[in-house]
Amino acid sequence: MAVKIFKLEDIEVYRESLVLAKEIFELCKNPVLKKEFSLCDQLKRACISVCANIAEGYGRKTRKDFAHFLSVALGSANELIALLDIVKINFSNLETDMLSSKYNILGKRIYAFRKRLTV
Repeated sequence: MAVKIFKLEDIEVYRESLVLAKEIFELCKNPVLKKEFSLCDQLKRACISVCANIAEGYGRKTRKDFAHFLSVALGSANELIALLDIVKINFSNLETDMLSSKYNILGKRIYAFRKRLTV
């Protein structure tokens, strides 16, 4: 049974992206990582991009347009995985595996949602 979407907050991947964005912002508060301004800035920008592109796509008139913005959001989710890998290899004392796994799952969900839009 399909879920009806009446507002942006009805989109599960959007809600999940907001929760994960909070986790990224919390990670960037770590004193060790906080000193790496450009890395933290890129992490924050990428997580914001996931949320923002889902929202922007939702506001478009066609399913094709929405699917395009979901593709961009998926790209940003994958960017986050790469950035978290960079954090992991440079700051071995910081745990990023769980967050990386969550973004991997979110990416799969965004992909599946996009696929449903284009069928």
